[in-house]
Amino acid sequence: MTERTVSRRRFVPRACALAVMAVLGLAGATTAHAEDLMDAYRQALQSDPVLKQAEAQSRIGEAGAEISRSVLLPQIDGQVSFNDSHGISSGTQVFYDKNGTPTLEDTSVHTGGRSRTESVGLTQVLFDLGQFSTWRASKASARAAEAQYTAAEQNLILRVAQAYFTVLSDEEQLKYAEANEKALQKQLDQAQAKYDVGFAAITDVVDAKAQHDTAIANVISVKNQVFNDRQAFAQITGQPVGTLETLTDKMPLTPPQPDDMQEWVNTALASNPSLQAQRDQREAAQHDVTAAYAGHLPTLDASVSYSRNPSWGGVGFTTSGVPRGDSRSSGTTVGLVLSVPLFAGGGIHARVKQAIAQRDQASDVLEQDRRTVVTNTRSAFNAIEAGVSSVQAQKAAVESSKTALDATQAGYQIGTRTIVDLLIAQQNYFQAQSAYSRARHALVVNRLNLEFAAGTLSVKDLEAVNRLLQ
Repeated sequence: MTERTVSRRRFVPRACALAVMAVLGLAGATTAHAEDLMDAYRQALQSDPVLKQAEAQSRIGEAGAEISRSVLLPQIDGQVSFNDSHGISSGTQVFYDKNGTPTLEDTSVHTGGRSRTESVGLTQVLFDLGQFSTWRASKASARAAEAQYTAAEQNLILRVAQAYFTVLSDEEQLKYAEANEKALQKQLDQAQAKYDVGFAAITDVVDAKAQHDTAIANVISVKNQVFNDRQAFAQITGQPVGTLETLTDKMPLTPPQPDDMQEWVNTALASNPSLQAQRDQREAAQHDVTAAYAGHLPTLDASVSYSRNPSWGGVGFTTSGVPRGDSRSSGTTVGLVLSVPLFAGGGIHARVKQAIAQRDQASDVLEQDRRTVVTNTRSAFNAIEAGVSSVQAQKAAVESSKTALDATQAGYQIGTRTIVDLLIAQQNYFQAQSAYSRARHALVVNRLNLEFAAGTLSVKDLEAVNRLLQ
């Protein structure tokens, strides 16, 4: 598997958005709230500010590359100037009469005239290693921004799924907490009734009331958690969260495919878009080093210019007068300009040192990100392996705790078990249900998290999860 497998597409925001919306069937879809996972994703795709920031950053990177390239293309400029001048000059001048006798006379000359200069010039870079390297760095930065946008797209899928199943899990926790509170209320009423007729001790009432009060506090806490997580979900979708579809009981409990951790790690190293973006950033930093070093090198430009300069209205006069005159001139100039840097106060050397340090920093960040991707991929793979076993174990725990609760309740009715035993058994049953619910939701999210770590998460994966809802 090659190291570089992230697709290189030229980013066109409007076209991409329309294509995705068409695939998801967004035309005319304006639901008021998310009913299933795909509804939530459609809403988030339209309004999530995090994704929109990444999309804007991608456009910024693309424009930056075009700006850097423009310097290397022909530069044409035109100029027109108009001058209107008036003046007077005076002095003495020697004149000779018909006999050849010299005489001095005062003279004054009034001058005035108008002129216009029109010029057009073309300049083309022939050799400038710094500008060429800057362009290459900008292209690498643009590719990095594009890869970050791909990562943001995948991250949006994961965030929507995490928020969706967090709310589902909260609502199920609330359901179990309320059921527990009602059951404990019933136990409290029974204990109170038995105490009133002398069949139970006051300690039974006290124990039941303590458990019931704790259950009421737990219900309040879970309700608050449901509210907060619904608000967090709405922050992503931009819409109020309605009634969500729940996870089916027939959820497949299969290992990751392929069932090989190292293969997933290899895929992540080759395909993770965030890691690819950092590779591009390191490449950009390397080009910046070359651009900084190029400050020591000469540059060569070619230039062509044409100018035209008409003037008219020049008038001067002395005692004998000065004739009126107009003129017109034009010309073409072709040349080469060689610029050789001699000394810049040490600034070029300092910029080279700075660029090298920034390149080294980018390399260190890349290595850090590479290790993080490897760790996250392995952790996500292991979470699925453990999650499958956890769901199976928690399901068995629910069945066992239900059996134990039924047996304890029967024993309490005939007096062989105390109310404390019954309260503990009931608490264990609801805790087992809660843990089973969390394990199932976590397994679904962990499957998506593995795809995200590997850089292969797509809308199809979300659609597959959506089919598990009912």
